[in-house]
Amino acid sequence: MARRARSAWAEADLHLAGLRLHVITPRDHVLERVTEMLVPPCALQAPAAHPDWTVRVDDDAVWDQSGAQAAEGPELVFPRGGPRLRVLDNQAGRIRVLGFYRPYSAMVVIEADASMRMTRFALPSDDVSAVRWADWLGKVFFASRLLDAGWLMLHASAVAVDGVALVFLAEQRGGKSTLAHRACTELGAAFLADDLVLVGLDGTVIGWPTRVCLPDDLPVPDGAGTVLDRVVRGRTRRRRLLTPAEHRTALGMTHSPPVPLGAVVGITSADHRGLPVVQGVRLEFDQLASTVAEALTIPAQRLYTSDLLGLTGGPRTTGPAADDAEVVHLLSQVPGALLSVGDPAALSTAPVWDALKALVPGMAGAAR
Repeated sequence: MARRARSAWAEADLHLAGLRLHVITPRDHVLERVTEMLVPPCALQAPAAHPDWTVRVDDDAVWDQSGAQAAEGPELVFPRGGPRLRVLDNQAGRIRVLGFYRPYSAMVVIEADASMRMTRFALPSDDVSAVRWADWLGKVFFASRLLDAGWLMLHASAVAVDGVALVFLAEQRGGKSTLAHRACTELGAAFLADDLVLVGLDGTVIGWPTRVCLPDDLPVPDGAGTVLDRVVRGRTRRRRLLTPAEHRTALGMTHSPPVPLGAVVGITSADHRGLPVVQGVRLEFDQLASTVAEALTIPAQRLYTSDLLGLTGGPRTTGPAADDAEVVHLLSQVPGALLSVGDPAALSTAPVWDALKALVPGMAGAAR
């Protein structure tokens, strides 16, 4: 396979929070995949002379990878069937690893050179899943540096209403995704995040890009995404998994760039004993502290966004652990509401905005 002339390569810079990542590849669809995943929260810009780092995706004919799979070395294995990385060589600021994005994926050799500030790998032409290496490396580049700089990662959903972030906090399967998507369809909110948010010490909220997992009781066009059935507490729980691009096109969702923190809604289950199915009250300090502790307990997500091997030149840690009191103090600076849900099964249709409109700015005018 002949290499394309340098001028024919697809390239762009991704910019977020003062960081600039250059992506270059002879395959247009690879750049499209990266930008579909990372824009927003990143802004797409023309290439600059001196990016902080470069991810270069070559054609598979460029590199000789013979013998790499048989090589031995320490391995980093991610949980939940995630990537597996075996170190082939690590010296003088240059590391080479053998990677499998999923157990069934084709082999990829990834090389990072600190002196060139570049990560490069050759993409197998016959393995669609291997394209995900590029956007994963992009997310690791930004997240590892932001976390090391003191940004906070929370297990939360979020939307932008009137230019500020409305963040939903709850335990796992507590209704965060349901409320975020109802806010988009019913309040005209812009989507920020389904599962993870990053919050800066100045209150800036970044919706971290992940695949979107929607409860099946929300309206989703037939054929959109992938249906997942999982047994939870003896009951089959059906969800629909969409990429950010599918989420925008199939559901017509507008995705928001980073915005200032505006309000926090905690979601809890409660027996209302004949009272309305949902009730909203002011979010008290102790309730916020308990919710924050749950939202910060995300070791797998922090591992996925770290750069433990230095593949994007970032810090070799998962970032400093967030202090609960610091997060509570930050979130308590904006209005907060606690939404008590008596019947979780009814959350997709319950009058949640009526319950919150006296507690959350912008809700009264938006609810309809």
